[in-house]
Amino acid sequence: MAARGRTSAARAVDPLAGASDAARIYEVCSSSSRPLSASLGWPPSILSHEPTSFCACQDASGVAWSFMLNYTDISYGSYGNNKFYMVQLIDEGGRYKVFRKWGRVGAANPQRATESYQASLAKAQLSFQKKFMDKSANEWPLTTPFERVRGKYVLVELDDRDPEADADDDDNPEIDASAGAEPKEVVPSSLPDAVQDVMKLICDADLIAQEMEKLKIDLKRLPLGRLSKAQISQGYSLLQQLSNTLTEIAELQKQDANGGQSTAVPTKAAAGAGTRRSTRPKRASTTNASKIRTLKSELKDLTSDFFTLIPHDFGRALPPVIDSMAEVKLKIDLLEVLADVEISLKLQQEKRKAARASGAGAINPLDAQYQMLNVKMEPLAESANEFKIIERYVETTHAPTHIQYKLKIRSIMKIARPSEDTFYDVFQSVGNHTMLWHGSRLSNVVGILSKGLRIAPPEAPSNGYIKLLLDDDGAAEGKDGSLAMIEQTELSLAISLRLTVASSLCVKGVLILAEVALGTPYEALEAEDLSYDSLKKSRGCDSTFGMGRMGPPAEHHEKMEGGAVVPIGEFEPTTADGTLMYNEYVVYRQEQVKLRYIVTLDFDYDV
Repeated sequence: MAARGRTSAARAVDPLAGASDAARIYEVCSSSSRPLSASLGWPPSILSHEPTSFCACQDASGVAWSFMLNYTDISYGSYGNNKFYMVQLIDEGGRYKVFRKWGRVGAANPQRATESYQASLAKAQLSFQKKFMDKSANEWPLTTPFERVRGKYVLVELDDRDPEADADDDDNPEIDASAGAEPKEVVPSSLPDAVQDVMKLICDADLIAQEMEKLKIDLKRLPLGRLSKAQISQGYSLLQQLSNTLTEIAELQKQDANGGQSTAVPTKAAAGAGTRRSTRPKRASTTNASKIRTLKSELKDLTSDFFTLIPHDFGRALPPVIDSMAEVKLKIDLLEVLADVEISLKLQQEKRKAARASGAGAINPLDAQYQMLNVKMEPLAESANEFKIIERYVETTHAPTHIQYKLKIRSIMKIARPSEDTFYDVFQSVGNHTMLWHGSRLSNVVGILSKGLRIAPPEAPSNGYIKLLLDDDGAAEGKDGSLAMIEQTELSLAISLRLTVASSLCVKGVLILAEVALGTPYEALEAEDLSYDSLKKSRGCDSTFGMGRMGPPAEHHEKMEGGAVVPIGEFEPTTADGTLMYNEYVVYRQEQVKLRYIVTLDFDYDV
């Protein structure tokens, strides 16, 4: 996806990544009894001889003596600081070494050094601790939460997962019972062909990798599942601060454009005071100019903090300032991917386990992934009434702003998630059920099927989200403590596929159709920062209806067999005079959404 506004050629990567597999991050074994194989990436140049195995040292409390630090300062010099520092204490059969590696993030040949302390563990630990203190101004081991010190490196928090789970089995000779063993015969899949096709699409590592490249993420260098949830949460908090700062700047700039007057709505007291205001144009406030300069400086600091927490590779270029809502949205997308990727990793692990299994326990790898999703998929026949209704829904709501391609339905899966049965009563008690599209990145589909449409974390940016969505053509997911934004129109379909399709060479996509209990909707013409409690208590409403300037007329709507309305119909101008081009809906509780169908489509650009 190409966000509007300034974009960068950055890609988020493991800050310790080198130019080849031989320079991969040196992952720490989670137990001192589990050795790290040299095949996991230790370069032989750091060892005095070729060992069979070695371990990162752990203390009595199980803390591995290994750390990764990162530091970005985009205000430093011509190219900015964007560097990492990594240290690991190694126990090589009773001989202790401290390995260090440092340099600019993504450097092809980072600097490295190894210090040998023979049998003296105490001296090795002292050296390790000194390096940590020098670089971060914190003591090791951490007895309190890491405290950031301005101008010092920041600890990159990683989840403690088994590194062997991330190993690529295709490149690991140990997965076979013996070297040179013939590939095992794959057990036939028990899934219908159409279901197999869907599973292959949403679990396709190559297609997902292509999508990650659009987000400037290098899957080969960044172990996506390793960034801790706490680290990702801090990233969301920084994006919230960036969003707030951008909003302040925009408000001050509007004041200057209006002759120094605030754009805020006056209070009733002020409106009725009878004070006469001057009609003479005013020059831009010098106070506002000073405030804007200060806020723009804050943007640089917050950007540096974000890239410090979520390492990006800018090469030798100066890391760009995150200075637009479009850029904030792009980084939100990145964090969503990082937060969801663990599910995809587990699916890949299940696939590898299935590939290794034999005998009575053997299962087709695709079937293993399907079972892990815990979602029932049932292909719809093209002659089925449901299929025809959904087909008309796609055809008639293809927005006039997206005529550069035609759409062809490959398959429609009726889906059932057993976990949704737990809130059946709540779902049924809220009326006004409507079938609405949800567009999302291909890499997020597995997470959505597994966990449903989830409420965004409270620390994620919220202000102006609907407007941001339209400016950025981004994925339709609410960030104001709301559940995912569900769009009535084909716009969400275009968004979903735009996030998956980089060019006419990649023309497959997935759309999710959900039954949404809208209840009584609150009608809005522009973005409002709302929560379910405020909406219900102050307005007696269950959802927000963003009224678009175009939409399908109600007289053309149809109904599914269960009574849910399907807003079918060619787009026509509406009476709404707001900022939204098309209708949008926001719900705030998972209990109001049930996923009903997965629609896979082909894009035809020969139009």
